[in-house]
Amino acid sequence: MRYEELFSHYGYLMLLVGSLGEGMPIMLFGGFAAHRGWLVLMPTVILAGALGNAAAQGLWFFAARYAGEKILEKRADWARNVKHINGWVKRWEGLAVVGARFIPGMSSAAVIAIALSDISATRFVVLNIIGALLWATSLGMVGYLLGQAVVALLGDIETYEKPVAMTLLVATVVWIVWTHALPTWRMRRGPV
Repeated sequence: MRYEELFSHYGYLMLLVGSLGEGMPIMLFGGFAAHRGWLVLMPTVILAGALGNAAAQGLWFFAARYAGEKILEKRADWARNVKHINGWVKRWEGLAVVGARFIPGMSSAAVIAIALSDISATRFVVLNIIGALLWATSLGMVGYLLGQAVVALLGDIETYEKPVAMTLLVATVVWIVWTHALPTWRMRRGPV
């Protein structure tokens, strides 16, 4: 199966699943794939990324709201991050809901802090959808522009598209392992 076929069959699913986590690299890849003609940027890449991002943020919000402060008892790093972000959330509640997803590594802590604040669930859902659409649109467009930049720099991209696509996919996997799997493994392993 060629790249074009692979991405046209599974690309949107990859975007949806990838954007459930820290999805910046996968959204950049989605924009690049749209530039190459493997996917459609507007509206499909944007909607797949926004849906995954909004679902993940919503899941974190409602889980943290349900668990309350107990969610911080087992994760000291989360508690530190939430404490650090709390003042920001209290001052700029709406901006925090929309903008926290743009800060790598702080999104989960911000959503937990937001869930433990006084924001109404309805207000969170509306702001979450707006934020997810802005996030997916901006990262998808940057990925698309990255594709244009590669063409401008290298000319005939046909010979480079596989290495560039693979680099973006590998960067996505490394990013997920670095930001999610390693901290979880270290926490479970305990002090050395």
